[in-house]
Amino acid sequence: MNKHAALTILVLLTCACSRQQQDRAPSREASSIEPRSQPPAAARRPTVDPKSREAAEDLVRAFAGLLNNGRFEEAYMLLGPGAGPRQDFETVFHGLHDVRVTVRSATELEGAAGSIYTSVPLILSGTRNGHAISRTGRAVLRRVNDVPGSTEAQRHWHIERIEWER
Repeated sequence: MNKHAALTILVLLTCACSRQQQDRAPSREASSIEPRSQPPAAARRPTVDPKSREAAEDLVRAFAGLLNNGRFEEAYMLLGPGAGPRQDFETVFHGLHDVRVTVRSATELEGAAGSIYTSVPLILSGTRNGHAISRTGRAVLRRVNDVPGSTEAQRHWHIERIEWER
């Protein structure tokens, strides 16, 4: 093979490789108009009315999730001023391992003096000193009704307190 033929083949191969790389790489124009992928239908959740029982349950589920993951400090911070001293809260969980808080369905909404209340039953289980324990209780939630002068934050559910049965 002479030098001229070898050079021609080399040029043709270089052009062909360059063309293949261009075909594989998405153009900026094409990628900017491609639709974004949507999460699967099962992963999408309809919007929950922040005034509903479901919203109250969601808040308590978040609280329970923190407890189940040993994040007691963060869980305590979700409680309102009627929650009692932190020491009482910590006593419930002191020495408790394998914590599992199960959330049940909220009770019907009740109104009183410009506020709406509901409670969400809870079941606390775990082990303490090698013994299985189980305790029931309820999260009492409150939100201010839509009254003049109330703030947006007041009109959302707050965990007022947790009441554990003895």
